[in-house]
Amino acid sequence: MTKLQNQFLTKEQTIRSTTWGHHFIFLNCLLAILSGFTYVYGAPQTESFISFVYLIATWLGQISFLVFLCFLIFFFPLTFIGNFKVYRIISIVVAFLLHILLLVDAKLFLSLKVHLSWSVVSLMIRDLTFNTGLNFNFMYIAIPLVIFLELVFARLATREIYRQEVRNNYFPAIVMTVVTACFITSHGIYIWADASNYEKITNLRSVYPAHYPMTAKSFLTTHGWIEDITAQGNGSSTSNIAYPLTEIKFEEKNVQKNIVTIFINGLSYSDLDADTTPNLIKLKMDNLSFENHFLPYDDLYNNLFASWFGLPIQYEEIFTSHSVENVSNDVMQKEEYLMRGFISAVNGAQGEKLARMTGMNTNNKLKNLSSDIVLLNEAADFIEKNSEHRMAVTLSLNSLLNMNSIEAHKRHLKLLDSQINKFLSKLEEMNLTDRTMIIISSSMGNKFIGGTSIYSKKKQRVPFIIINPDAENKGVTRNVLTSSFDINPTIAVEILGVTTPCVNYGIGDDVLALEQRDYIPTTQGNNLLLISQDAVTIYKRNGKVVTTTEEEIRPARANLENLIRAMRDFNRFKK
Repeated sequence: MTKLQNQFLTKEQTIRSTTWGHHFIFLNCLLAILSGFTYVYGAPQTESFISFVYLIATWLGQISFLVFLCFLIFFFPLTFIGNFKVYRIISIVVAFLLHILLLVDAKLFLSLKVHLSWSVVSLMIRDLTFNTGLNFNFMYIAIPLVIFLELVFARLATREIYRQEVRNNYFPAIVMTVVTACFITSHGIYIWADASNYEKITNLRSVYPAHYPMTAKSFLTTHGWIEDITAQGNGSSTSNIAYPLTEIKFEEKNVQKNIVTIFINGLSYSDLDADTTPNLIKLKMDNLSFENHFLPYDDLYNNLFASWFGLPIQYEEIFTSHSVENVSNDVMQKEEYLMRGFISAVNGAQGEKLARMTGMNTNNKLKNLSSDIVLLNEAADFIEKNSEHRMAVTLSLNSLLNMNSIEAHKRHLKLLDSQINKFLSKLEEMNLTDRTMIIISSSMGNKFIGGTSIYSKKKQRVPFIIINPDAENKGVTRNVLTSSFDINPTIAVEILGVTTPCVNYGIGDDVLALEQRDYIPTTQGNNLLLISQDAVTIYKRNGKVVTTTEEEIRPARANLENLIRAMRDFNRFKK
């Protein structure tokens, strides 16, 4: 008899817990929807009515779906404890923790436009002091407020199940019908937007946490209407890359400028002196010079890719294999620019690789020459013959990389300094300098400069000189941090009149409009590097963080904000 009574009481307690849980979850769903409005506030600006409808429908649908999912995973199984009092206590604690996670995720999205993930959580766990670069002071108010609301919700849910009178309350049913309709509607709108490539909606994909909308391709593949291309093992594809992020718009400049880019590879900033490079020193003093220009990689080809696309090397393989053109190239073709490249002192395989990367592997657009001197002469002849056309000419001088001693390097650099000066004098004689922007830099530092650190700032710091016809840029020295990533955006904006923001086609900026930045992000093997004015911060694969200078390497604390911003920059063009 006692056993039957206990079974009856357990069943009654389970039924009571289930009924109470439904009321409790409904109230928490309303609170989660209210908190989730943060994502609507922090979302990119909607540019059409349909995208606004999608944003609101997804807000109501996705947040309520997450609450329903939490009910199935946590709250429903707990009802089988068979103890109503214990169930209420555990439910309040679980609901409180889930709301705090939602608030932390909302803070990350507002500040960094990312959501909680295992990598982010592991960083927070390692940095128990929360000294991560983010301000979580709002938690001092949020935590007691959430605790108070959970206690109120528990009390209201308890009162509801003990209410004597029977009443028809349609409000919960109406709310659940609306949010369910919103959930289905948002996925339907996204399928349409993906099928028609409507970027004003597809760009909102990552606004909400744990949101994985069905795409047109996945929907059609699931129903057998198209073949699953990824299952056929055809290799890499550009389907998982979005480049550029939006349509590139440009306005034709009043004065059409040519662009000549000269990379003196093997030259570091410290190589400049009055005896060896008097002409480069004079060019630096008389024009626009950026004093803190750093190469992101310790490899010639990688730095040339960074300069050409303004993107990290992670995109190189897929871009080269699918002949993806950079934004500047695309606009130049529309503007009927004559594009040519000249490289020297590289083997045939490297030349072919550069030709594929730059898209100059047709019609002999990229010439591989024996030496720097021959290159400068051929380039001058080409420019003279085509002086009536708009031109984009890139010179890659590589003889310094083949020097076998410091003395030989210095002798050749002195010769190169005078030859470059002659080349520029020829351009002036052709009356081209008043309508030509000339960029002088390097894509590889002096190999004879060593260092104990993983990244040698002395070696990787290279000259960056812009000879611009505009009078206001004469004799100007700037100390902002710049890198190879900035060259393509600078050409796009200043020469081609591209009005689309640089973030849509690169991780660099137009250096002529650049304000000071905190760091330059790059990678080395499995390490993430943040190059700042004073040091280089290295985030290693094993989670350790060190700060390096030319003199020492010392442990450092992770800055979550900087780390996530850098990771977001690197993954910006991945779907």
